[in-house]
Amino acid sequence: MSVKEILKDKASSVLSIEEDRNVLEATQMMVGAKVGSLIVTFQGKLVGIFTERDLMRVVAKDHANLDKIKLKDVMTTQLTVAGPDEDVDDILKNMITKRFRHMPVLDGDKIIGLISIGDAVKTKLSKTEAEMHILREYMYGPH
Repeated sequence: MSVKEILKDKASSVLSIEEDRNVLEATQMMVGAKVGSLIVTFQGKLVGIFTERDLMRVVAKDHANLDKIKLKDVMTTQLTVAGPDEDVDDILKNMITKRFRHMPVLDGDKIIGLISIGDAVKTKLSKTEAEMHILREYMYGPH
């Protein structure tokens, strides 16, 4: 299954925030939306991602100044991105190998979505269950 197919089942809007906003604003946005990461942009272009892990690093160092610390100073900038036609199995392998949980999806330079490891695992599980059903029918006949 492709990334594009996963995205069609998710909300169409991508949560993003400009890099000059502060950590407190980003955290409040994440809590309000019940998400674990935000795409960080500069003039509408992807420049990074701010995740719960980034937040924990900031809180451990300087928890009193979350409203003064800019996202551009603490966000993750070394990103692995996906294209809409990439296979979910490849995305999942990449996330596991490189130890991250959120992957921006770009079509050219346009941000079209964000895939979480949960999205990838759910898709993989669904695909595996469908394959098992087909194999059972083949082996034992329809039930």
